[in-house]
Amino acid sequence: MKHFCLILLVLSLLFTSCSTLDKSERTIMVSGRAEIEVQPDMATFSLSVTERADTTKEAQESVNIKISKVIDILMSEYIIDRNDIKTTYMNISPEYSWQDGKQNLIGQKANQSVEITVRDISTLSSVFDSITQVSGISISNISLDSTQRASYLSQARKEAVENARERANDYATSQGLRAGDVINITEKSFDSTSVRIGNAVMAKAMMLDESVNASTEYYFSSIKVSSEIVGVFELIK
Repeated sequence: MKHFCLILLVLSLLFTSCSTLDKSERTIMVSGRAEIEVQPDMATFSLSVTERADTTKEAQESVNIKISKVIDILMSEYIIDRNDIKTTYMNISPEYSWQDGKQNLIGQKANQSVEITVRDISTLSSVFDSITQVSGISISNISLDSTQRASYLSQARKEAVENARERANDYATSQGLRAGDVINITEKSFDSTSVRIGNAVMAKAMMLDESVNASTEYYFSSIKVSSEIVGVFELIK
């Protein structure tokens, strides 16, 4: 009787092992990708000010005055939230020159950069026209984005899974099968990075000719949100 039970146990284990093996063999791994075009509705850019003076205090005060003027324009004229204006860099250092092999102190330099988010992109051109009235500022790293980015990314992920399922079915139907449940999903990459516009469009901000009064116009293209996954699907009849 003991030998009979042992044989049944061995057969049971073999059957379970074969079932597991068969199930694992009837799967397919494919990649899927989705990309959604989105019209940007917000923008972020960097503004920096560099000033030189005889003393550190004078240099820093000059920077503070210009930064304060810009912030006042943004908050009073465009109702930009204070939380959308963030200091990203600050540096104060002595400045030297070399003459006859000797290092000579010529003054102090102060630099400060802030990141500004404009949540109404239709006002962006006007914002630039207004703040560039403050001379001696630099504007760079203009990025476009969407306030609904998280929602679009979620949609792209779902579409990437469906794209993978379609590809799995393309392979499966040739064998008289179809893709069933998803066994596993691995996200290879996703891209919801905003589009960055080159500094060339900010040439007006660098102009020294204050007689230029023409309004600035900027033309922005759509941005893209994408997702790429690898999915393992069960193959069923």
